Amino acid sequence: MSRVVTLGCAGVIVFGLGRLAAAGRLPRNFVAGVRLPSTLHSDEAWLAGHRAAASALTLSGLGPIAVAVLVGARKPNDDTQGLLLSLGRGWLLGWLGLATIQARRAARSTYVA
Repeated sequence: MSRVVTLGCAGVIVFGLGRLAAAGRLPRNFVAGVRLPSTLHSDEAWLAGHRAAASALTLSGLGPIAVAVLVGARKPNDDTQGLLLSLGRGWLLGWLGLATIQARRAARSTYVA
């Protein structure tokens, strides 16, 4: 059950980061967010990158939350639970990958040549 809670908490955190990014309220930092050389380049690059990635970040968190709720409510057997947890992790990583690509592209577009 601890894996379910961990996945659900990860989903909530990433969902929250996505909402903060969409609102432009996630300041440049070295702890949370899409931390790439391109997004850390400047405050402008950070903001542009996170606004571009906000939807993917938000969606990234929804899959793990849904899986955690489903597993908690239905209490499936171990094999089914393992499959659902793998799907939740895959959802999270896939959308985070897309968010990273979007953030990098948007951040780089702010560079002055």
